[in-house]
Amino acid sequence: MNKKILLCIGVISIFLVLVLKYDSRNENNFVYIIPQIKYTEVLDRNIGEYSIFTLNGTHLDFKTKNFISGKLFFNVPNGEYLLKIDYDNKVKYVPFVKNDTWKKIIIHLQGDIFSRNQKIVLNAVTLALIILNFNIYIKIKDHIKKDKVLNISFFLLMAKLFFSIKGDIQNNFMVITDFSISFILGCILILYVLNHMLDKKFKKMRIFVYILLTLTLFHYIIICVNLIFPEVYAHLSHHHEIILIFLQGLYKFINLRRIILIILLFNLIINKKFAEFTNKFYWIAIIAVYFFLEFFYLLFPKAINLYYFIRLIEYMCIYWGICFVNLRIYNQNINRVVRYILGFTISYIVLFYFKTLKEPFLILFTIFILDFYTEALKKIMVFKDKNIEKAYNKLCLAQNELEFKEELKKEIQKNINIKSVNIKLFFNNEAIKEYIYELDFLEDDLYIEKDNIKDEKYSFGIRLAFNKNPCVGIIFIEEGSTSLNVEEIRYLFKLAENISSIASNIRLNSIYKEISFYD
Repeated sequence: MNKKILLCIGVISIFLVLVLKYDSRNENNFVYIIPQIKYTEVLDRNIGEYSIFTLNGTHLDFKTKNFISGKLFFNVPNGEYLLKIDYDNKVKYVPFVKNDTWKKIIIHLQGDIFSRNQKIVLNAVTLALIILNFNIYIKIKDHIKKDKVLNISFFLLMAKLFFSIKGDIQNNFMVITDFSISFILGCILILYVLNHMLDKKFKKMRIFVYILLTLTLFHYIIICVNLIFPEVYAHLSHHHEIILIFLQGLYKFINLRRIILIILLFNLIINKKFAEFTNKFYWIAIIAVYFFLEFFYLLFPKAINLYYFIRLIEYMCIYWGICFVNLRIYNQNINRVVRYILGFTISYIVLFYFKTLKEPFLILFTIFILDFYTEALKKIMVFKDKNIEKAYNKLCLAQNELEFKEELKKEIQKNINIKSVNIKLFFNNEAIKEYIYELDFLEDDLYIEKDNIKDEKYSFGIRLAFNKNPCVGIIFIEEGSTSLNVEEIRYLFKLAENISSIASNIRLNSIYKEISFYD
């Protein structure tokens, strides 16, 4: 399904490019102003103010239109002119000559200027994020590599990280490549969330998302085409301005990142297990940070060079969030990962604004925020301990294997919403092979994927491990129409960790009884 959708996107993109290029073949007599500022990817950001004068200082009133982050001047005859640029409370004049059908002028507007040492530190922070992401990937690569979509998405994310390194090299090819990577990564993540995290019964929601994705695709294609062929935008402004107005208005409210957020919020709202007030508070706190990142430009409108980095962090948070939730990877290292990502992000922003890390208030503020969000994630990921304790106390009273299995089934079905559950205890590896394909278990991972289970009806399994025995038993889970949420999965992990000793004792007692019977 994903391949067909991506193929359709590719065909539509090529078709639109050809149609737009052909339709604008006769467009000419305009001046195209490009401000050379890295990390700008939003149409009509309106960076700077521009006006054209004659060489003797007479202002010329040409029709204008915002274009990407620059400006288009229409019906400009050939001749010599003076371009006035007003940006960041600074004014400069650039002479130019128009002697062709249209003229492109590149203006270097650096905005916040960084010294050589400051650039080194900013790039060091970016490099640290790259190393951190690769470190996470290496630790869980066995899980990620089994999912080709997430594996490809990781390397696209790394490509975006490399493009975020500050340098003096900047050209159209780099801008378009980076822009394309952002679009492909966003589309892949949207399709992944639709296929793996949203129940297929919500058809209207899926259609709504596909409509938003199509409109966003059209908007992105127009931006990319305009970067290569500015005459396309000039033609659209003259003859199809309503299309530009609609797409630019839409983009103020909808983009690829927000589409992902809409799906996740919808999934969160319809999840009936999301009822505990404390966890609601922490989830809302985390979503609030996402909103802060997404609408950062409203609070700090002059921080043009920082927008790209903020968007990058958003994609990073979305990607790892999907990995941790959908691949069922829950361990103490997640808190450390989140802490470091937040730490590097805040350090980058502080250095960007204040050119130093000496402000004690900001340092303290950073520490408190990191501590709070570490606690928030911990609260969300840990199920109520009292339910685990009750189950443990009941299972301690089990006299035999059958009683243990029946009581464990009751506790699991009482606390989580599933279709069925089955518990198996094993006396040797040969017995395990009857139920799963591979016996090569990861030491700190109790999760058994569906592909490794021989009975296809089960969605996944949770391994019971005790001391040096990696598998004394397995809890097989068959999910219903909706996948289990983070709290439910964490409950199963915590339960498995706590009852593994009981399962081992029950197993050993069964072995002793069998030996005694034959004696």
